[in-house]
This record gives sequence, structure tokens and C-alpha cells, in this order.
Amino acid sequence: MTTKKRFFSLSIVAMTMMALQFSTPAFGQQLPDSHFEDWSDSFNKDIQLKAWHGSNVSQLGFKFTFLFQKEGRTGYCGYVADREIGAFGIKEVGPGYFGLGTAWQYLKGLSTGSATAGTYGGIKFAHRPDSMVVWIKRTGANTDKEDFHLLFYSWIGTAKGTKYKNKNGGCTSVEQINEESDVRQASDGNECGTDQLATQVAEGWYRARANYKDWTRMSVPIYYMSDEKPEMCNVIFSAGNYPAFRANSGLYDGNDLYVDDVELVYSAKIQKLIVNGEEWADFNPNSTQVQTCRIAKGDGEVRIEALRGVGEMKNIKGQKILCPGRHLTEQEMTVTKGVINGTPWIITVKSEDGKSTQTYKVKIVK
Repeated sequence: MTTKKRFFSLSIVAMTMMALQFSTPAFGQQLPDSHFEDWSDSFNKDIQLKAWHGSNVSQLGFKFTFLFQKEGRTGYCGYVADREIGAFGIKEVGPGYFGLGTAWQYLKGLSTGSATAGTYGGIKFAHRPDSMVVWIKRTGANTDKEDFHLLFYSWIGTAKGTKYKNKNGGCTSVEQINEESDVRQASDGNECGTDQLATQVAEGWYRARANYKDWTRMSVPIYYMSDEKPEMCNVIFSAGNYPAFRANSGLYDGNDLYVDDVELVYSAKIQKLIVNGEEWADFNPNSTQVQTCRIAKGDGEVRIEALRGVGEMKNIKGQKILCPGRHLTEQEMTVTKGVINGTPWIITVKSEDGKSTQTYKVKIVK
């Protein structure tokens, strides 16, 4: 009898653990090899990351490597640098970058004026992070003349393009699916036109002309253009002006970038609160104390909405882009009703990965 009871108890524990395993979203770290430790691929006899892809060049029978393994902040790290490449007396400085998508380059014949490059694709991804944190070092003789880039973007659907801006400012014909500039229409759109548009959901983009001799933690906020959940995402780290010949300045041989320990962060804070259809300008997203919101009218029903990922970016030409953000879902936010001029409304917010919770108390005064 005792044995049977013990077996029954162990079975319950096992079934409970299995239920938790299959019912809990598989968050953790969604990016593959986020610490850059799996160097099991190769290119041009140089070891390469398996899950991430460098802007390595293979054309006219020649191969030039841009992504290298270096000693990192923890273990190994990814290292890229702008560098001069060429053959047959034709030389150009190529951009050093790597990402989850596949880097591509195209040159029509031996005409360097037709040279163009970029990144296509990414990974399947259905999450909505609030920021991307990454550790970097950046050195070089011309870091004050050229931007480095830390980029995250996500989207829905399939973008298609057939021509891309080249070094001379014209358009070179080459077909791509989900090319970076075809997805990122607002911030770095394909100036030669996109045949089929996708829907970009989010973007986090940091670029600067700076030198970091020591490992430095960078936090890149992610802004939202849509309420929808994405289907795909890509992450790109570039030592210099990426993509090639589409930025607002040139490329400089030797500017480099070390990248380690990238992480997507999920927040439980509200960024903007909407009460009865109007933004509450005095709302403090960092306060856990009772906050008072005054409304002009109401019949006892109070509608509360919350947004995250609201902000302003600049596109590649420096023009402002306003991102409306995304509404929090019922799974992320619950509201316990209060009484107008009486007990406060209690707003409980969970981060999308379920790791953190924030509680707000709002007293509605008419």
C-alpha cells in the first residue's frame, strides 16, 4: 500500500513537471548562440559561427573573410572589420558585418561601380522584446568618421526586390527575398524600389561614431510600428557603414567591432497609459505609488489601455520616424476596477517572458 502511494505521488510530480514544460512559453534566450561560442563552420579555411553569418565575399574565384573568432568578454566573441579587398588590380574597402540573416554581395562583371551588398532573411521569431543588450568594443583609426551599427528588426510576410542601390548611386539588378532594405522601408528603404512589401513590426537601431577600447554594455531600445506578433527577425552588427554604399559616408579600412553576449530584454513597465481614449500625460511609468488621473466626464465605466515601444527614430537620411508602439495584450496586463473618486484601479503588468511583474495604482477623479 505504501509503495503504491509513493508511486502515485511521484507520478503526479512527473506529470506536473511535464505540464509546466509544455505550457510555459519557451522564452529564455530566443537568439541562437547568443554568446558566440559555436564556431563549427568554416569559410576560406577560417572557422566561422554556425548560427551567425559574416559579410564574407566569394566572387570571381576569390574569397575574402570578414568574420573572425576572437577572445571575448566571456569565452569567444565575434569580430568584424572594414577591410580592403580586391583582385586584378581592382581594390575596394568592403564593410565588415555579421548577422542572423545571410550577407550577400554582387558585382556585375569587373565594374566596381555596380557593386552592391546587404543581408537577406533571418530566423523564425514570434516574440516582442523591449530592448536588445549587447557588449561591444570598437577601435580603429577612423572611428570618428564612420558609424558602427547595432540593429534588430522583425516583420510579417515576404518582401521581394529585384534591384539595389550601388556604389555609383545607380541600381544594380539582382533578386532577393526579405532583403534588409526591402523590409525596413521607413528607416533604410530600398531606394531602387521594392516589388513586394512585407509588414515591419519592430526595430531597434543604434549607430554612432565612437571608440570603445574596453568592453561596454550597450542597450538598444526596440520601437514598435504594429500591434501584431512578428513571424521573422534579424540582428545585424556592423563595424562601419552598413549596408555597403547606402550610408551617408564612406568606408574606412581598419575600423573594427567586437561583439559578445547579446540578449533580448522584456519589460513589465508601461510606457504610455490611455484613459478613456486620451493619453494621460502625467503618468509616471516608474511609480508604484497611487497616482491620480483626472477625467472630464464618465458614466462609471473607465477604459484603460497601455502601450510599449513608443518612440522616435531617425532614418538613414536623418529624418524623424514616429513609432506609435504596441498595445499590451490581456495576457500581459490585467485591470482590477476601482471606484471613481474612491478606491484606485489596480493595473498588473507581466513581461512577455513572464520573468517580471509591475503593479500600478491609479485613482480616477472626475
